[in-house]
Amino acid sequence: MTKLRKQRKRKKYNYSVNRKRQRQKAEKNTKFNVKVGDSTLKDAWDNRKSVKENMRILGVAHDANAVVKQIKSSKTKFIERSIDSSDTSTSTSNTEVKTAVVESLEKEASVKRPPTFRFSNEQVSWISYMMDKHKRDYKAMARDPKNHYQETPKAIEHKIRKFISIPDHFVVYCRERGMLDAENSEISVT
Repeated sequence: MTKLRKQRKRKKYNYSVNRKRQRQKAEKNTKFNVKVGDSTLKDAWDNRKSVKENMRILGVAHDANAVVKQIKSSKTKFIERSIDSSDTSTSTSNTEVKTAVVESLEKEASVKRPPTFRFSNEQVSWISYMMDKHKRDYKAMARDPKNHYQETPKAIEHKIRKFISIPDHFVVYCRERGMLDAENSEISVT
């Protein structure tokens, strides 16, 4: 029999613990029950293998720090060598075969998604008020009493450029001011 009190207490059966709930909680956190969010990884995932093993087989890095080379110090960056002795062995060893999963992930990442940024209704009305009153004078906009957030001229200029680049906002603004013809949808800036 053990002499330590904690060890003795651990050996006694605890009736107040729900064993079924503890087993379910333990199964949820096992390496065989990993929830994979990405559909391309989920299709190729093998639940009988660990996360590291799956990532290695799929060709995806498990630890990004292990894959990327360490940054060299500035002392060893520039080493004088003769032109005749060139290292060709280092450039050929870095070629790796891409798996189908990696190719599909790269294809997904290369797809351009349209920007979804939109100003709120209050911001749209504030920007249109500023443009109506001050035209392109950003310093006057910064001094305007309706500039409650005390934005700088550069910040206001940036917001107005962003406003103009979003067609959902700027086309409506131009139609309201009569700068845009309804038939040919061309903007005539005066």
